[in-house]
Amino acid sequence: MANTAELALIDIAQRYQHITPVPRMPNFAAWIDGVDLTQPLTAPVQAELRQALFDFEVIFFRPQIITPAQHVALANVFGPVSGGSYFERKPGAPELEMIVSDRAHPPSIDNWHTDISWKPNPPLGTAIQITEIPPAGGNTCWSSTSKAYDWLSPGLQQYLEGLTAVHSWEVSGFREALGKRGDDALIAAIKAFKPVVHPVVRRNPDSGRKCIYINADFTRNIQGVDRHEAAGMLRFLLDWLKKPEFMVHHQWQANEIAVWDNRSTQHYAVADYWPHRRVNQRVTFEEPGTPAAAATVNQQVLAGATLR
Repeated sequence: MANTAELALIDIAQRYQHITPVPRMPNFAAWIDGVDLTQPLTAPVQAELRQALFDFEVIFFRPQIITPAQHVALANVFGPVSGGSYFERKPGAPELEMIVSDRAHPPSIDNWHTDISWKPNPPLGTAIQITEIPPAGGNTCWSSTSKAYDWLSPGLQQYLEGLTAVHSWEVSGFREALGKRGDDALIAAIKAFKPVVHPVVRRNPDSGRKCIYINADFTRNIQGVDRHEAAGMLRFLLDWLKKPEFMVHHQWQANEIAVWDNRSTQHYAVADYWPHRRVNQRVTFEEPGTPAAAATVNQQVLAGATLR
């Protein structure tokens, strides 16, 4: 066994009086039962939902039909709505990004990533609802980057804490998608969102846990060491984060909802269902105290147009 530290489980009965988290993995990923998201949430429920997110890093709600306004309200429990990424928006609800996969638009986010790590101040988290599911498949996997850090040897932990990494949307599929919109869109995106640098190990300010903060989609390279050493270490970490001990593999029902902490997790949307249809609605949210976004990413780069 790689990790010989004794596991102390979160004391749910002592910590929660208004909601019922049901863990799916030890101290990671939990169902939240008994919360009706179609109704206004009381202050105590909101406080415990935030605590559950920080305790378990990704939380799930059973199928519920919610409006765009209720979806945004759920995200606002955790922080102000972000400007999001380059995905198209739901008509009449620009806060909701639409990730629609079907015969004409094959799934394209089948890569391990942390949402929008290519911004100087990455968002706290994301709330999604899968409103349409394929006949089979279309699952999502989450990996706990705090668990991944905890299982490293002390020497490697110390080594990584001195390193930084470059993150950029340009190394992902977004570059090709923006290129299809023409040179103006691509150039605007390059000017608006330049590569950024983040520590390889970040401490989650709400849970206190240290987390590995690199991902396959947006991390371009590790800085501060020889490039061959950096490339080898990046490969190791990306492989390490895939250990099943750090992972939950979720099979969706239509209208289920998930909320996760981008600072402590990364995720992978399984692309095994094409040409069938899958519809994902998502709202990304910032850390509390962050000013509300003046414009969405699309408004900054595409003047309200979409990538389709």
